[in-house]
Amino acid sequence: MRFIFALGLILLMSHSNMMAQEYQLSKPIIQVKKGELFKKKALVSVDFRLADTELRYTTDGSEPRATSSLYKKSIRIKSSSTFKVKAFKNGFIPSETVTTKLVQLGAKIENAMIRPEPSKSYAGNGAATLTDQKAGSLNFRDGNWLGYNKGPIVITLDLGKNKTVNEVIISTLTSAGAWIMPPTSIVVRRSLDGAHFRVDKEIDIPVFQQNDPSGKVYYNISPSGFKSRYIELTINSLSTLPDWHPGKGNAAWVFLDEIIIN
Repeated sequence: MRFIFALGLILLMSHSNMMAQEYQLSKPIIQVKKGELFKKKALVSVDFRLADTELRYTTDGSEPRATSSLYKKSIRIKSSSTFKVKAFKNGFIPSETVTTKLVQLGAKIENAMIRPEPSKSYAGNGAATLTDQKAGSLNFRDGNWLGYNKGPIVITLDLGKNKTVNEVIISTLTSAGAWIMPPTSIVVRRSLDGAHFRVDKEIDIPVFQQNDPSGKVYYNISPSGFKSRYIELTINSLSTLPDWHPGKGNAAWVFLDEIIIN
């Protein structure tokens, strides 16, 4: 009788373990004190409330594994990083990976001009929105985004004096459901006098596919390390939504936020 009881208990425990393995852990929640744009350091916290769960993270953009760094307390980030975290617990399927981009602010931009003007519905604070060092949220109506449904968009930046430029970072938003698509290409030009510009770098951006994730995207462009006072960015966009989109044939939108120069 004892043998039958013990066998039943083992089977019950085995069944419970099998049931647990069918469940996936929920995603951890990342919190960044004062936002993802920072001058000297960013303080990153992760919230997950299930006992005996390990939170594993990386800061180099690689996928977290069960052997990655173990999260114990808030982490100080002192340079631009891609922070990824994932929850692990014995008997459960690991959570989906949660990602946030942390960007260190660079050289001060004295002035910005943009043409054409953005849509009146998404005009933010005009060109100043691009250099106010305030990150837009996933809500494109939060006042920190400039929205366009036609292009190209030309942005001229004045750095105030000649400076060596090693990196140009542009913050954009993609939300297929809201008809917001990535740019198709970005061209960087430079000038010493603000009148004569020379092409320095151009990047082509892959066409957005139906199953691609929406969200914020920072495009990092590495010019030739030129010395210049003025930088001109030309942002090209889709003319219409792709064939797979329910709104195909209608104008696609591009949303821009912060521009950072390093």
